[in-house]
Amino acid sequence: MKKVVLTISLFGAVTLLNALNINNQRWKDDYKMLVALDSSIERSIEGIDQNRNGVRDDVEYYLDHKYKDDPFQRGIFKEAAKRIQKILTLDRSDKKEHIRLDNELINLYTCRDYMLYKLQVKDIKEQMRDKMIFKSKVLNTNKRLEAYIAHKKILPFEYHELTDDELQRDKRACLKLYSQLTDQKSLVSEIKHSETLKLR
Repeated sequence: MKKVVLTISLFGAVTLLNALNINNQRWKDDYKMLVALDSSIERSIEGIDQNRNGVRDDVEYYLDHKYKDDPFQRGIFKEAAKRIQKILTLDRSDKKEHIRLDNELINLYTCRDYMLYKLQVKDIKEQMRDKMIFKSKVLNTNKRLEAYIAHKKILPFEYHELTDDELQRDKRACLKLYSQLTDQKSLVSEIKHSETLKLR
């Protein structure tokens, strides 16, 4: 019965896309993937993580297939998924750890955006949409979404503007992460050189 409902739902979504004259195959593929990997059946916040690497199995499968040819984004989103998973299951009284994990998550997203800019990715709007799809995949049940919202309410409202030294430190950390995930040492050297010239 459930398979029939999902099939009808998928057919309806694809029909709507066609009616709106949206022929982007990626939209259809993304929707099919989200339906196929519906983990809301497993109702706990923790979900299933058989290989115990900190990433839920449905999220890992999604990232491995969507970014099979993009080790950087695959790696970035897996690291982000690990932080979100910790956030969802962390005791709310541990405010310091909530802040630390949220800062790490922001740094990962910022690093991704920075590298997409440096790599001059053309479909930037689609890349932003893909980040939203990732978040919806990780926070795919009411309990998970509620836990994430509760986490955000714990965080302080203060805003810290980065100094030039802190900004350069974060850029170096991002380039190092990119190099580790892609083994693109020559490209990283070129970007570092470009950044050095800007500072002169």
